[in-house]
Amino acid sequence: MSSRKPDYGRYQHLESFIHLSKDAIWCYELDIPMPISLSQDEQMEYIWNHSVIRECNLAMAQFYGYQSVQDILGKYLKDLVTLKSVFLLRRFIESSYQLENYEYYLELSDGHKRVFLMNSHGQVEEGFLVRIWGQQIEISSIRESEFKLSGLLQFSQIVTEVSKTFVHTKAELVSDAIQFALEELGKYSRADRVFAAEISSDKQFLSVTHEWVLDDLPSLFRVGTKLPIAKMNPERLGILAGDGVIHIADTTQMIDEPWHLDLFKRAEIRSILVVGLRGEGSVIGILGITTYDRVGFWSEETKRLLGLIAGFVSQGLVRAKNEIKLMKKEKILQRFYSDVKEDLALAKLTQEAWVAKDFGEIPNVKIQSRFLPYEEIGGDLILYEKPNEDCIDIFFGDISGHGISSALVSGIAAVSFKKHSKLESTPSAILSAMHLDLKTIIFKHHISACVLRLFPEERRVEFSFAGHPPVVFWKEKERVMKLVKDEMYPILLLDFWEGKTISKTFEPGDRLLLYSDGIYELEEEGGGYIGLDVFLQELSEMISISENTDSLIQKMIANCLIEKDRIIHDDIAVLFIEF
Repeated sequence: MSSRKPDYGRYQHLESFIHLSKDAIWCYELDIPMPISLSQDEQMEYIWNHSVIRECNLAMAQFYGYQSVQDILGKYLKDLVTLKSVFLLRRFIESSYQLENYEYYLELSDGHKRVFLMNSHGQVEEGFLVRIWGQQIEISSIRESEFKLSGLLQFSQIVTEVSKTFVHTKAELVSDAIQFALEELGKYSRADRVFAAEISSDKQFLSVTHEWVLDDLPSLFRVGTKLPIAKMNPERLGILAGDGVIHIADTTQMIDEPWHLDLFKRAEIRSILVVGLRGEGSVIGILGITTYDRVGFWSEETKRLLGLIAGFVSQGLVRAKNEIKLMKKEKILQRFYSDVKEDLALAKLTQEAWVAKDFGEIPNVKIQSRFLPYEEIGGDLILYEKPNEDCIDIFFGDISGHGISSALVSGIAAVSFKKHSKLESTPSAILSAMHLDLKTIIFKHHISACVLRLFPEERRVEFSFAGHPPVVFWKEKERVMKLVKDEMYPILLLDFWEGKTISKTFEPGDRLLLYSDGIYELEEEGGGYIGLDVFLQELSEMISISENTDSLIQKMIANCLIEKDRIIHDDIAVLFIEF
């Protein structure tokens, strides 16, 4: 026989834990044990009638509205809930008198839901259910946090996908990008319809131009064409002009605005949320979401997303119109191009001057550059400026496109860089200032660039990237290629640009290589392009076997144009920095 005595201290600790727990813990005992051979409906009624609370904690008592444990002890289950409401009891019986982490909801009178996990265990002895132990844990805050996080992730994903679509869409396909944005906004907001409407060039009419609508719902195109702006509420137009939001939860209440009331009745719009589309400082249209027959109470997240999508749509519309205009002008310039060979020769000399070849004597640093234009006039720039005695600024840029327009942009960009190199404190500030300078005068082109601020005495370099390929560096002895990169988009691509500055200190013998995308946008003779990853792999091999910078340059040019029968489609510019 064991000589161990019961550890009453442990039981006291367990009892204290139960009574201090914030989770409801309880034990129902059947005043008359229940035969488990009864039918399911008979068991439900039996348990409901004969279950008495023998043990519970304060959390359990307060759940049912009692102030103390003593107030609820001895109560029957039927005293607390109706038989019809005991949906958990049926599940308990079906699961052989055991529930483990069973999640269920209780809806309160104010419309809010509370979420619980139920754990319960029935004690069966000789074919009779004698008592039920249980624990009820509220997880409402956890589920609410999960719901908010899920919504935030969905919000971020939509913004990312829509922005990428507009960035990469050509002018003639902007309508497709707008349609995609409307669909994503409609799904997120649970709207019945999402639409974009544009103001006519004479500022007299508003017409729906794009729409996403749920199946079987009426389209807005049938009543949303050539709506006279003069009949619209001037106060609401003022709200849109001031970047405000118009929210009409129930259009049927607009009895004091008969024209709008009639319009919404004909359009079958019950609720509407609208923001303005803006271009070049004025309202060019509206973007809205509507419901067909229900009152609309839109969340703040939906309003935020509507505003962001409106920004993308506005930029898309303005960019498409401007690019179409510029394309027409470009055709005129192309016809003119054939008659100005002498001017092109002069322009070529000017362009070559924008690719610096002589950087002078710089302590601790040797700089070399090479440039291979794709056409007579290229779009690559390598510029340098000395803002003070301690540092040198280098601008390595690539203007989109080719020809005269790219050359013009190159000249404007060169002037802007030289100005802001002397004014701004960091490479990212230089690029940001150039973006603000140029965005009002350059519409078709964008500029991929990397600005370096070189501090020769410290052998330190500050980088800022705007859509530029990674900078390659390696040690003279190890010859293991490493990268400095930042995937920020080019300047002039969107209205707003803000980058960052990366600082790195190098050691004597370290090498840096900058290159334009023309060096890896090479077409294989058999079809397809080599791409950045293949180029970097080949470059790593060339670095490992090149004895010096000159031999590496020769290998790179041979790799591009001679050894592998590849076709060049863009300017090629490279810049080497040796410490």
